[in-house]
Amino acid sequence: MGRKKSATAVAKDESASSGVGLLVFTTVVGVGAGVGLYFWNRLKRRKASPQSRRCSKGVAMTHEQLDVLEGYKSKCTMSKDQLNALVDDFLRRMNEGLRSEGQMLKQLPSYVERMPNGEEAGEFLAIDLGGTNVRVVKVVLEDRKVKEVVAHEDAIPKALMRGTTKGLFDFIAKQVKLFMARHSARPTASGTKVPIGFTFSYPMKQTGIKNGELICWTKGFDIKDTLGKDLVGLLEASMREQEVEGEVFAILNDTVGTLAASRFADQDTQLGVILGTGSNAAYIESKGNISKLSAGGSDGGRMIVNIEWGNFKSDHLPYLAEDREIDEGTPNRGSQHYEKMISGMYLGEMARRACLRASREANLFGGTQRRRLEKPWSFPTSLVSEIDGLGSGRLPQVKKALSKALDILEASVSDGCAHFVTEVCRLIGDRSATLAAAGVAAIYRYLTQSGQVALDQRFVVAVDGGLFEHYPRYKDRMDKTFGDLLGGQAKRVELVHSPDGSGIGSAVIAAAAATSR
Repeated sequence: MGRKKSATAVAKDESASSGVGLLVFTTVVGVGAGVGLYFWNRLKRRKASPQSRRCSKGVAMTHEQLDVLEGYKSKCTMSKDQLNALVDDFLRRMNEGLRSEGQMLKQLPSYVERMPNGEEAGEFLAIDLGGTNVRVVKVVLEDRKVKEVVAHEDAIPKALMRGTTKGLFDFIAKQVKLFMARHSARPTASGTKVPIGFTFSYPMKQTGIKNGELICWTKGFDIKDTLGKDLVGLLEASMREQEVEGEVFAILNDTVGTLAASRFADQDTQLGVILGTGSNAAYIESKGNISKLSAGGSDGGRMIVNIEWGNFKSDHLPYLAEDREIDEGTPNRGSQHYEKMISGMYLGEMARRACLRASREANLFGGTQRRRLEKPWSFPTSLVSEIDGLGSGRLPQVKKALSKALDILEASVSDGCAHFVTEVCRLIGDRSATLAAAGVAAIYRYLTQSGQVALDQRFVVAVDGGLFEHYPRYKDRMDKTFGDLLGGQAKRVELVHSPDGSGIGSAVIAAAAATSR
């Protein structure tokens, strides 16, 4: 049992306790006042002028600029769960398109049933209408090889892209006639005509291998009186008027041609993909699964199907405000959302709008320089590719590229500005490659789950287009996404560049059709 303290001892204890309490109170108040004053002064400084801070790569940027950049990063970057949800949505839309007309993914039958097998031989022509150019290609097939390819390309005048149907097809026929004269493309026998494959890289409804009607224009074309017209009939009418000694044996989408060109040399090719001005894919499907095809599956055969994947839309896509702005300004507003997020036609405009937003919200570019960004389509995709290839480790070169392309003073571009633009270009390139790979992964899952492709089989994907060919690390980015989505099966997916696949493939299919006549 403890002893009681005396009154004097208690008084001393209370006095000591009061002293400690006063000291603690004074210290807390002092520290609190100091902290409050620190943050008040910092807030005043930040309001007075944007305060620079260091980003992860050691480049000085303002708080506002970093906030805008981090916003783009969070919206463009997709987790594995988001990617898998996107793939599931894509698979659902594929099945809907096989069952009936009018679906988001059109799943258009190409009527190409005789797959190239390498036995085709002779001299054939291809007409390739895609993007903003028309190409004429002479292809010589011999001994299971493409022995010779000669091509000529002409830009389509912008007036014709929004003019009349006859004007466009007369222009195409003229290019064919000039090409045949220059390159001695002539029928092999008297009374015959040179077999031609017509690659038409826009949505069309086919009822036969040489019968196709335009559904809608994309990629900058807007010729109203072409809708619903027989495209081969239009071309052959113009060719007859100009006395062109050729006959169209097949009309096909460029993805179908890319698949066919690769299949001629490699029978494991299952998919053709275009990653250029536009984007699309085609694959080989069992006819029995194409419910909307009349008498589908009765002979147990297979047919190339043009997915028209550019029209895919999903809540799981990583949309930006800029995506909606771009869509509003296009002739095909409200459609082709997937294509507008992937294809080379739109990446530059996406970067321009992102930089313009940062200029307005975070003072990225000065007034004069900002005005350069206000002109629509003034930031080419080639610049996005160049800057992304340089990276943040070479900011002086990035500044030079911006100065040259946008006609602005190099000295006016800060390190922070150059870094921001570089990161935005990287994010836009990453997003494009990731979404393209997600589409390929979805088709791979569909074909393996339906038993049409074995899990231990090579899955060759033929890819044509300048985006895939020239954009830095595009294939590597796609391969990374395959790993995220397919795990160990990703090693079965082989991306193969098929240069001029759409042109060669068109000629190969014309050869197969002419041989089987």
